[in-house]
Amino acid sequence: MNTLHSLFNESAARSPDQIALIFGEYKIAYGLLQESVRRLAAGLRGLGIEKGDRIAVMLPNVPHYYISAYAAFELGAVLVPINIMNEEAEITHVLADSGARILIAWSGFKSQIAAAFERSTACEHLLLLGDRIPKNSIALTRLIANSRPIEELPAVEGTDLGTINYTSGIADTALGAELTHEAQIANANTCREMFRITPEERIIAVMPLFHPLGQTLSLNLPMIVGASVVLVPRFDSAEITGLLHEHSVTFMAAVPKMFKSLLEAEQTRASDSPSSLKYCLCYGGSVAEKIRSAFEEKFNTVVLETFGLTEAGPLVTSQRIDRDRKAGSAGLPLLGTEVMIRDESGSQLLPNQSGQVWIKSPSLMSGYYNRPEETARRLKDGWLFTGDMGYLDEDHYLYIQEREEDIFIKGGFQIYPSEIENVLRQHEAVAEAAVVGVPDATHGSEVKAFVIAEPEQEIKVEQLQQFCSNALPVYKSPKYIEIVRDLPRSPTGRVLKRVLRNTPGKTGAV
Repeated sequence: MNTLHSLFNESAARSPDQIALIFGEYKIAYGLLQESVRRLAAGLRGLGIEKGDRIAVMLPNVPHYYISAYAAFELGAVLVPINIMNEEAEITHVLADSGARILIAWSGFKSQIAAAFERSTACEHLLLLGDRIPKNSIALTRLIANSRPIEELPAVEGTDLGTINYTSGIADTALGAELTHEAQIANANTCREMFRITPEERIIAVMPLFHPLGQTLSLNLPMIVGASVVLVPRFDSAEITGLLHEHSVTFMAAVPKMFKSLLEAEQTRASDSPSSLKYCLCYGGSVAEKIRSAFEEKFNTVVLETFGLTEAGPLVTSQRIDRDRKAGSAGLPLLGTEVMIRDESGSQLLPNQSGQVWIKSPSLMSGYYNRPEETARRLKDGWLFTGDMGYLDEDHYLYIQEREEDIFIKGGFQIYPSEIENVLRQHEAVAEAAVVGVPDATHGSEVKAFVIAEPEQEIKVEQLQQFCSNALPVYKSPKYIEIVRDLPRSPTGRVLKRVLRNTPGKTGAV
């Protein structure tokens, strides 16, 4: 049975001189990458790591992320990615909850990880990448250089646990979604077939590798196929547009906000060299139609909108390169994936009827690590409740309407915030909008909108409220509007509405 590392090793054996990673001026071939993986695997074994142990990794998009991840897979250990934007408390939770025995991190994160590592009772070794390595830690590059490539490896099966991805999508405390080797391979292979990924592709990693989508499309997919990855350690739109052209990048996955930034950067470039981008995936929400069409025209590419979640590996649906793209839709289920819309009693609904979105897929998590009650709540008879509300049309295209937790009742009427947000975005001075329900003594809940203005535009709250009143029933029009400079977001750019609901604020302009 295939595993992530066995498929990587096949790619390395097939084309050892093929470029695997491009990082700044460095180009690392598959043969050299494989040797580094096996050296680190030997070094980790020397530190006592065995099959089933958890290895936490907190690195930006650098070659050592690949080395660390695949060394863990070689040993049958479990990769535990940590969000590089996490603060001390969040890191402490992941280390404690996962029971990670080793933490591999960049030395630039020392201020975030030092206390968390010291408090961890299970974490025995801190491996740091970078300069000025403290005495109580181990230099990652030195461990790799001083270790001989491992020869004897444990037997690892596709059904073995490969990764625990922590997500706080449904809870204030992050839960660890368990993904086996075969679940991750299934998601990567489906993308390989749907988007026709070949060894000749140049994939740019703008999505962070600690995120499940980054793992599927930038970490695992290219290593399985034998394609090349252009690594981007931090998001700089001007730098990235240069890399797109310099390395003839053909495939990119990004979140909506990135497309706007990259379009603006490309429009200011002096060069008129043609883009080589064939396809782009948009994840974590819809990109505004005016941005999408302008991006496609400027880069001569196709932007495909998707839907997914950490617990599903993560991709569930996508617009297809060989099928119509329907406005507002997240596309069709991935090959081998089933999507069903159910009512609250669990009965299947008809096309165009809104309800709970349930999915069944070979990429699903096996459960939440050490959380049987949460696992039982979300997984039932092989189906996963996504936590989203939506509907399927007569052609089986999926339309996501709202997170179930974000829908609220005002005076007996059900309010879908996305409907109000779409109206707000139509105002010429509005760049972004997020709507939540806030407590109200009369109606139970009231509508509040958080709005970001377009650059050099001033928004008058009263005028924006009148604009909404002209387009919406009176009970849906926002009673409160707060003009803000930014919105709280997840690593993929998704607005964290549970944070907004708990945000005390004002109703006037900044």
